[in-house]
Amino acid sequence: MTVMIDKPLPVTAPPCLGDPDRWAAGGEDPELKALCRACPRRWLCAKEALKIPGAQGMWSGVNIPEDGRGRKFAPRQLRSLAAHGGHDVAETA
Repeated sequence: MTVMIDKPLPVTAPPCLGDPDRWAAGGEDPELKALCRACPRRWLCAKEALKIPGAQGMWSGVNIPEDGRGRKFAPRQLRSLAAHGGHDVAETA
């Protein structure tokens, strides 16, 4: 009997450490997003992304593009994720 699992299996170590260039490139890669969503550091990662000036790429399952409309929207998503994980992240201007 085969059992299919619709959600990714839990990750014990951050997958981004194995191939940081792939995460730095970011983009709308569904595999990267799925790996981030299963990562135990997801909430802390969102907090870290907000504290790093000029952060870009895939952080906590959120793509932070170099520029454009998505660049302005990503911090809101990251702030929400960090807060969901219990991290206090004050909104900056």
